[in-house]
Amino acid sequence: MHREERTNQILVITSHQGLVGIIQEAVQGSLEITHAADEKEGLEKARKNFPNLIVLGYIDPPGTAFQLHRKLREGWITKNIPLLLVDADTSDQAHRVLSLEEGLQIEADDYITLSGVDTQASATRLARPIAALMDRVQTRIQQNANVLREAILDPEVFCITWEQIPGRGAFEMQQEELIENARRAAKKGTVHAVSVTDNPGGNPAISTEILCTEVRKLGIEPLVHLAFRDKNRNECESVLYGLAGLGVRNVLMLTGDYPSDGGFKGRSKPVFDLDAVHGLQMLDMMNAGMDHETMGRKVKLAPTDFFAGSAVSPFKATESELLCQYYKLDKKIRAGAKFVIPQLGYDARKMHEIMLWLRMHGHVNVPVLANIYILPLGAARLMNSNGIPGAVVSDKLLATIAEEAKDKDKGRSARIMRAAKMYAMAKGMGYAGAHIGGHGISYETLEEIVQRGDEMAPRWRDLVPEFDFPQPDGFYFFEKDPDTGLNTERSAPRKEKGAKPPIYQFARVAHATMFNPSSVVFKSLRPMVKMIDNSHRMKSAFEFCEHLAKVAMFGCQNCGDCALFDVAFLCPMSQCPKSQRNGPCGGSYLGWCEVNPEKKCVWVRAYQRLKSHGAEGEIVEDIVPPPNWELMGTASWLNFYMGRDHSARKLGIAPPETKAGSKKAAQSQAGQGAKA
Repeated sequence: MHREERTNQILVITSHQGLVGIIQEAVQGSLEITHAADEKEGLEKARKNFPNLIVLGYIDPPGTAFQLHRKLREGWITKNIPLLLVDADTSDQAHRVLSLEEGLQIEADDYITLSGVDTQASATRLARPIAALMDRVQTRIQQNANVLREAILDPEVFCITWEQIPGRGAFEMQQEELIENARRAAKKGTVHAVSVTDNPGGNPAISTEILCTEVRKLGIEPLVHLAFRDKNRNECESVLYGLAGLGVRNVLMLTGDYPSDGGFKGRSKPVFDLDAVHGLQMLDMMNAGMDHETMGRKVKLAPTDFFAGSAVSPFKATESELLCQYYKLDKKIRAGAKFVIPQLGYDARKMHEIMLWLRMHGHVNVPVLANIYILPLGAARLMNSNGIPGAVVSDKLLATIAEEAKDKDKGRSARIMRAAKMYAMAKGMGYAGAHIGGHGISYETLEEIVQRGDEMAPRWRDLVPEFDFPQPDGFYFFEKDPDTGLNTERSAPRKEKGAKPPIYQFARVAHATMFNPSSVVFKSLRPMVKMIDNSHRMKSAFEFCEHLAKVAMFGCQNCGDCALFDVAFLCPMSQCPKSQRNGPCGGSYLGWCEVNPEKKCVWVRAYQRLKSHGAEGEIVEDIVPPPNWELMGTASWLNFYMGRDHSARKLGIAPPETKAGSKKAAQSQAGQGAKA
């Protein structure tokens, strides 16, 4: 349950039960009342329940209430909860909430003194300040509402996000311009969120998390791009909890561009510990209240309130690339993606295709924001040559933009009109909004695009022929509709050939015999494997021999938590520079790897292998967990037989019973692996 959706609750902290009755009389059942009788209980309930209002009365011993008021005002969780101090008009100063000296130091939202013991009169007196504070609470709740989430999910609203690209350094004009753009967007109201990229192009840049907290202070929702290129899973969790604590709630989960060579003294080491699917799973767990174990005790963390989206690239030219993009998108949605922003392209059929695909696959409630980039000639040339991986500009479109650049304004009006027309088409096709970007564009330019796009939206079908920019022999998921120039709902023929290399055929046979829990070979080998696993000398020899064999056959990196079974017997750790275990990144080009363009994308190869057996749909079936690095350098075959890796757990292979006392240890190892 999101915090702004919870039942309105007042926490009354006092040693005098009579004050609780007065508060109950004052609210007349309209609000939930909880009571804490002492300082410790009050702090615990305030931190755990996060009430809408805290009423603080006298607490034994004298002086405790003032100290508690200080703790509430200084606490990370409680500092923003409205606080009402209620005192009694009594000559006994020792039993007042505040001494005269303390009264000069209070930091409460309101303070009231009750006289006499007439409960009804006291309740009447309290009703007005409580109502005023609750009005303030409701205002705060409305102010704290996630405007981006509401806009994306509201079918009556066309959501606008404005992408900003931070630069390198702390005190540069690019950062100044970003903050100024966010300030203008907050004042004008057209934009629902300012989106800040995470080290675009794999280049170092000022932290997107820091900038987004500053954007939040300006009164507009930030959309944080979180790329897994530079962060392991611990760092991702740390960053996300930090953002949650500062009220930044919207996240776009991305694989991230490969690191450039522009880092300190050269290219940085790529991390890619998680992929976007894993990141979405992590956020889903955090929103539910993540469980973890500390000092042998299970602890449930307070839930967060993230609204997470992810990306997909429908502008792929080959069948294998496109299908793998959609397979991975399906996993992202199952993992918790609440909205989607496609990669950049200018093909109307591809724009239409993703909407049809989502509907066909039961994802009608997943909103999509169209990616609209104001495209100058220089950027068009770069994208045409795959200089920005994943962004697609065809030769035909490049020639059109080059011709427009000969105009007096160097093509400015043409590219703004093109963006407005894309906006209009997106609105007509049923997109939930537009994600608008472009180097150096002003807020006035953005407003012009929105205004013109809204004007053209009723006749959006007339604009489709202007976005006929297919890639040569490009594959589409659906057949073309000759009447509209878009797509029918009939799936297009899939003519790409499968592949059956000898090593793949051998691996399939070996898997069916040696790694099938129901096979006779597996059952007969398991006692021998247990014996090897219990002997340090035999285990070391086995690890050495396995590593040599798997390096020769699969290019093994000895991660110990093998994903060969998941990627058609191709190693994603050694053959994918981004170690993608659930599907491809968005950067491949005509089937070739973004990072190593002389090699085919490992997921293209996996698709082709599986297709040779009519099994390409297996790619979408399971979400493969990230590797458990505790198993690094160990024999993955032993880990499988002993029930320690993710493949064993998926197949229900439990650790076998070993020598006395070691069964528990084996189960513990398996449990530690499961945490990955």
